[in-house]
Amino acid sequence: MNGLLVALPLLPLIGAILLLFVPRNANSQIKAVALLATLLPALAAIVIASGFQTTGGMQYLFSKNWIAVPFAYTDGPLRIGLDFGVDGLSLPFVLLTAIVSVLAMLAAWRTSLRTKEYFVWYLLLLTGLYGVFVSLDLFLFFLFLELTLIPMYFLISIWGAEKGRQTAVKFLVYRGLASVGILVSFIALAYFAGYGSGSMSFNMSQIAASFGHIASQIPLEIKRWIFAVLLIAILIEEAFFPFHTWMPDTHEQVTPAVSMIVGGVLMKVGAYILFRIGVGIMPDMVAYFGKWMAVIGVINIVYGALVAMVQRDWRRLLAFSTISHMGIMLLGTASLTVAGLQGAVFMTISSGLLSALLFFLVGAIQERTGTTFVDAMGGISKQMPVLSGFLLAGALGSLGLPGMSGFVSELVSFIGSFQKFPVLSVVGTSGIILAAVYMLWAMQKTTFGPTALAAEGIQDAKAAEYIPMVLLLATVVLIGVYPSILGDLINPALTQLVARIGG
Repeated sequence: MNGLLVALPLLPLIGAILLLFVPRNANSQIKAVALLATLLPALAAIVIASGFQTTGGMQYLFSKNWIAVPFAYTDGPLRIGLDFGVDGLSLPFVLLTAIVSVLAMLAAWRTSLRTKEYFVWYLLLLTGLYGVFVSLDLFLFFLFLELTLIPMYFLISIWGAEKGRQTAVKFLVYRGLASVGILVSFIALAYFAGYGSGSMSFNMSQIAASFGHIASQIPLEIKRWIFAVLLIAILIEEAFFPFHTWMPDTHEQVTPAVSMIVGGVLMKVGAYILFRIGVGIMPDMVAYFGKWMAVIGVINIVYGALVAMVQRDWRRLLAFSTISHMGIMLLGTASLTVAGLQGAVFMTISSGLLSALLFFLVGAIQERTGTTFVDAMGGISKQMPVLSGFLLAGALGSLGLPGMSGFVSELVSFIGSFQKFPVLSVVGTSGIILAAVYMLWAMQKTTFGPTALAAEGIQDAKAAEYIPMVLLLATVVLIGVYPSILGDLINPALTQLVARIGG
């Protein structure tokens, strides 16, 4: 069963390789192979979740030596391993990838431009995303992270809108800079963790244990610099102000299916790095920088909401809404309380699901009306009551309506952050009020009032579109009504993390 975890990144990779041998004009076979290569890892993720024990600890461990260099570290060896595992912290991200990837695949089913290349890059992107969330070796983690850059570059530049290539370069520059910071911090972590053993390993568990035992041997300034570099890289990955401009531009240019993956999964990698590496290995540095992290979080909550209020394009509005939501994630994480960390993970997963749902719906409406501009969509509820209803439900979930995942995420995050940063938390709650303003304004302009010319004589939701709409909304409601379905997974892992720092 341990090898089942390796199948998650391996199956999409095999699918991408198989597509190379399918004739370019055989669209039906291309899509069939791509769908199978997307469904199989999703099914494997479900099997893994069904057998997961909620008692805590890393499970489904798989470890093989990959690269060993004797005497590479002073007088000791360097080891890089094919180390995989999953715990209560990483499993929700694996399941999020499984859900969004299958539904984004369905959203891309009508792709007709260079179909073969599109799905090759799509499957390679999935390989990288699954690999990031199951890797326990920092070097392997970094390779999978880098694997997401190239597919995204081509998915933006070839299948994007008019400014696709320009946006793809911008994406690559920003995410590339983040990768440099991540690589530097990873190498530094592995190097200084070797103080305790005389050897150098990139295994996350070994590094975390070593940092716990030899914390006093590592100069405080060194640890601060390592974490500062890692934090800046995370802020770029998560599109925090002032490193945020690449993200709204990306959503504005890419196809709805790619937006689902970017907003639903790719934008959550930085948060996962913060949870797994920041809190998991250097919790003392999270505590040291905690107040600054909380300030940055609040700035992004308010800034993202204020900028979202003046957007006239649904895609940019949703992008800035995501920036605001990730500010709540950072504020909760900075508190280093169980409630704050739980809320941060909840917010990350909830934001992923809601982003995927909303970008899918906006894409479906754009396909019918030819526009994503709020002012050009008036009265679409008369022509598209089903799509409008789901859009309203997604918007209500995003602004934190009770009974949906956004509400419990915000509530628990602010409960945790208020224990450490009461004033900042009060300021941060203004983002909830602002979210209600811009979401309800956009809904009112879009769905009610006189019918715009772009919305006349158009078709409502098709049968195939119900699958992603219903599944994503059902998951959002399930987490909102029964939070324990997610809390039971993550709480043991978070409790262990907080116990290490005396929280």
